[in-house]
Amino acid sequence: MEISSVQFRASCFKILEEVEKTHMEVVITKRGKPVAKLVHIEDEEKKDPFLGALKGVGRTISDLTEPVVDPQDWEID
Repeated sequence: MEISSVQFRASCFKILEEVEKTHMEVVITKRGKPVAKLVHIEDEEKKDPFLGALKGVGRTISDLTEPVVDPQDWEID
C-alpha cells in the first residue's frame, strides 16, 4: 500500500492499527517519491539471523586470482 505523507499524518493511528492487524507494508511518499516504509515489527524478526552475521569479520590478505602454490611445484601426471 502506498500513501502520501499528508494522508499518513491525518490517519496515523488508524494506519498503525491496520499494519498491526494485517502485517501489510505501507510506503509513505512525499510529492510522489517514497521516503519511508512502515512494516510490522514481527516481519523484521523473522529474517534469518545468520544471513550477513559475519559481514566485515574477515579480510582479504592477497590477490584471490593468484595460485596459492607456486605453479613450478605442480606435478603433471
